[in-house]
Amino acid sequence: MVLYLKDAEARDLCTPAEINQIIEELFQHEFDGKVENKPTVELNLPRGILRIKAGGTYGFNTYGFKSYPAGGRYLVVVYDLDTGLNGMVEARGLTEARTGAVSAVGTKYMAREDATTMGIIGTGREARAQLTYIVPARAFKLIKAYSRTAENRETFAREMSEKLGVEVVPVATSTEAVKDVDVLTTITNTSEPVFDGNDLSPGTHINAVGATTMNRREIDETAVGRSDVVVVEHLPQAEAELGELHYAADRGLFDWAKVIELKDIVGGAAKGRNSPGEITLFDTIGVGAEDVAVATFLLKKARELGVGTELPFEPPYMPQRTGGGGGRRPD
Repeated sequence: MVLYLKDAEARDLCTPAEINQIIEELFQHEFDGKVENKPTVELNLPRGILRIKAGGTYGFNTYGFKSYPAGGRYLVVVYDLDTGLNGMVEARGLTEARTGAVSAVGTKYMAREDATTMGIIGTGREARAQLTYIVPARAFKLIKAYSRTAENRETFAREMSEKLGVEVVPVATSTEAVKDVDVLTTITNTSEPVFDGNDLSPGTHINAVGATTMNRREIDETAVGRSDVVVVEHLPQAEAELGELHYAADRGLFDWAKVIELKDIVGGAAKGRNSPGEITLFDTIGVGAEDVAVATFLLKKARELGVGTELPFEPPYMPQRTGGGGGRRPD
């Protein structure tokens, strides 16, 4: 049975505890050699752009890809290693959930254990997902929220306070959001840095989430340069797409050799923080395996609950592998 999940159905199935667990398991699988990622493929269409992120989630016995035309429908297609096409998930909500969960895992492994305060810059739909998924990672008591429009940040603070049971307060400047917080999350659509790196307090953990292309930056070179630990999801993709790290490196304030992949921290081969006073940076961009892992879980959960639409596909033809060409399934 090939199953199709609409975005609203996928959103209803996403719970922070479950998605956070799936993403953490994914990075453990990657440490164990059971995940494959590739940098984003991009097509420059006559009108617009199509991006494709592919990932092998072999620890979950699946693989697949997410396609997302600019301004169009996000869709994750999942294949089972044994039975072929598994299902398709409309992925706006899925993307918000997995992005929040990735930040949650980064926060779990990199923020100070006694972290209780967070600043967030950006108050849109994805910022709501960031708080929803990150808050369970620490015993947060206060969150300071900033965006350029006072009405937006006030509405955000009111709604998220009620939803999460944590005090969320609007602040009038990015400086107020950055100073004296234990965790800072940036999730905007800007192309220029949204705060001054000199304002960071010792011990801050940063989740830099919004800038996902070479021509965009949310954090300045000072913030990158002050970070004692710099972590990314997948180094080849970060090198191909993370403009804010390239910008700092080009100015001699950052060395790519110091970058750690999150899998090595989750797997225990590296530390996310070496002392309470370190500034740590998790610069995320989103990789295909994250989307496929979450979609795999949602399709399984949907089948258990009787959710979704069965598609009228014939049973797949699965030829026996006879050697030569192609890759092999990891052990």
